[in-house]
Amino acid sequence: MHYRIGSSSSSHSHKSWGSTSDHSRSACPTSPVPIPNTPHLHPVSLPIPMTNAPHLHTVSLPHPNAHLHQPPMPFLHPLLSRGPNIMFNVTLDIACVQLRPDCLPTRLWEFAVQPKVSRMSIAISELPAWTIEVVNPHGITVNDVLLKIRETLNRGVTSHEMQMHRPSHAVSAAIDSFRARSRADQREHAQGVKRFDFLGPKIFFVGLTRARDGSDSWTIHFSHNV
Repeated sequence: MHYRIGSSSSSHSHKSWGSTSDHSRSACPTSPVPIPNTPHLHPVSLPIPMTNAPHLHTVSLPHPNAHLHQPPMPFLHPLLSRGPNIMFNVTLDIACVQLRPDCLPTRLWEFAVQPKVSRMSIAISELPAWTIEVVNPHGITVNDVLLKIRETLNRGVTSHEMQMHRPSHAVSAAIDSFRARSRADQREHAQGVKRFDFLGPKIFFVGLTRARDGSDSWTIHFSHNV
């Protein structure tokens, strides 16, 4: 592009730099002389800057294989799932546990969760003051879970723990349950109220479910019968 300096009137009163006469000016070529073997260049329009354009931020998109790095969902053993798979009275010794006829006793030694875990936290809806904690660094088995359930629920209730539940119908139900089961057994009567007494007649284990809050904990469920 050629730029002209000055007004139209000054262009007649001053000669162009490097020109000596009108004849010499007319003899000069109006376009530059092409150089042999030089590539032909085309004019390119430059973009016009946008003064009011919004500022854009860089956003990182998730990797297409990101889901492959997520830990697998835990799979609970069928004997611990809700259903008629096991008859377990939590007031009795674990040796009294009965399995379905088509279930081998060796399944009690299988891992409680797949992939295997070394710690499980089990909440008791009816007894929120207590939690069942199962630990096995080599991997928790079904037998580990059943043992810990019975151990936790067969503990005696202290006077402080009784006060924690007051005022509540649960305390009255626990005392009624204790009196009914210890009436003919002085040894049981001497041991006092136990945690499972707060369950009332719901003394049969019916399974575990995953906690609703999405955590790695579980919730235990009981019933009057199997």
